[in-house]
Amino acid sequence: MSIKALKTFHKLYLLVKQGKCIKDSVALGAIGGFLGSVVMALSNYIIYRAHKTEILYGHIAGSIFMRPFKTNARKNYILGQIFHLVSGSGAGLLMIQIFKIFGTDFALLKGTMVGMFTWQGLYNVGQRLKIYTASPHLTKTGYSSLWNNFVYGTVCAYSIKWLAHPSVFLSAEHRTKSHNYNKP
Repeated sequence: MSIKALKTFHKLYLLVKQGKCIKDSVALGAIGGFLGSVVMALSNYIIYRAHKTEILYGHIAGSIFMRPFKTNARKNYILGQIFHLVSGSGAGLLMIQIFKIFGTDFALLKGTMVGMFTWQGLYNVGQRLKIYTASPHLTKTGYSSLWNNFVYGTVCAYSIKWLAHPSVFLSAEHRTKSHNYNKP
């Protein structure tokens, strides 16, 4: 790695460390979703290594483009993992909209609900519609997927809340506070 790349990563690290710095909603959702997807993929890998699930998300996402046995090749697995991270980044945009409408209070609950919604949409409906050809069969894989999507939603919600500049969700916070406190 070059010195310039290291300096860039260091600047990014400092921004993430301090928090409350991103004003752009799309970038905020994409970064929050990406962070949630990374933690989700790490959780999936740990569970996979413990033999508590039968498949990795890189294999499932890669099977959208190719036959499942081809996702065992490193280059195809990486393509699937990239697609998984991009999908998670896109789902972070849904979390942004929920925060803008309803505010950032109860972030754990809202993140969990987004995680469960993505689990239903991508994992269950995706299997039924045969969007991807790699289909897990064991119940333990369903439970691990449920857990991983819970982790995704939680990390996504809290990273968005942490990184958002106070002005991003100001109207939702104002609307919620004025609605709750102005009742006679």
